[in-house]
Amino acid sequence: MAVYTKIDEQEIGALFEDFNGINHIYGITQGVENTNYLIITKSQKKFIFTIFEKRTKKSDLPFFHQAMQEFKLNGINCPTPIMVNDKEIFEVKKKPCAIYTFINGSQISSLNDQAMISLSASVSNVHNIGIKSKLYRENNMLKPTWKYIIDKFKDYDGKYNNEINYITNVVNNLEKKFPKNLRLGLVHGDLFKDNIFFQNNEVSGFIDFFFTCSDTIVYDLSTLINAWFYNYNHFDEHHFQIFFNHYFDSITWTNEEKENLNLYLKASAIRFFLTRMYDQYFNKNGEVNHKDPLEFFEILQFHEKNNLQDFF
Repeated sequence: MAVYTKIDEQEIGALFEDFNGINHIYGITQGVENTNYLIITKSQKKFIFTIFEKRTKKSDLPFFHQAMQEFKLNGINCPTPIMVNDKEIFEVKKKPCAIYTFINGSQISSLNDQAMISLSASVSNVHNIGIKSKLYRENNMLKPTWKYIIDKFKDYDGKYNNEINYITNVVNNLEKKFPKNLRLGLVHGDLFKDNIFFQNNEVSGFIDFFFTCSDTIVYDLSTLINAWFYNYNHFDEHHFQIFFNHYFDSITWTNEEKENLNLYLKASAIRFFLTRMYDQYFNKNGEVNHKDPLEFFEILQFHEKNNLQDFF
């Protein structure tokens, strides 16, 4: 979430007439992908108004909306689109936009055992639902995006030059090793801490389904592992083990899935290093707090020296 596109209530007020109009509109500056506003109506209802920027295509929005609805219908608390005049995709300042239900809760401030048990149950539910889903959308954030971003930096000679060259060599070695026999399911695709809300150490909901796609649950969990259990190159083995001890209470992996965990941990680290690099250098407009790409470079190096599948 971020604020690239500035708007005021006059520009979108007509969309909220059924709720007696807008009382307050607040820009949300966390995140880097799309522009988000918290809308509080005069009837005191809360909504999230999202303006989709370059990385999210308008043509993908119906799929994302279907995915949200499917997870919601199966018991996952997540945003769903609001329909106005038989439409759920609109336009403001020549950009696609939508209104979503509001999810109560907030990002957890520090990990604890109770929260990890709740997280494991909630994520395994998401994955069990996703494995059964008939929806399909290719994950274009791995090899296609890697190639595109590396090409954008082919003449780069900045402070991350060594890291870019290192990543390029790893990508050339890794991209031919992706397995073709793993089961696919509908996955969230972006299981960072700021996309999973808690109340009293219990998961209250999931947000930001705009990287949802069809891929192995191992990839989805790799992003979660990298985002939740590393802090300044320190691996939090304690909470990692609590999470997975309970995650496997309600879901099983094949041997092939376990054997490819290390590959997907590296792949996820590369994905977020490269997209953070891209955002720092090419997404400079708006009120955005860019995140440090080096965090995921260090995580990649950790996975090149360690194999977490040995824990299973």
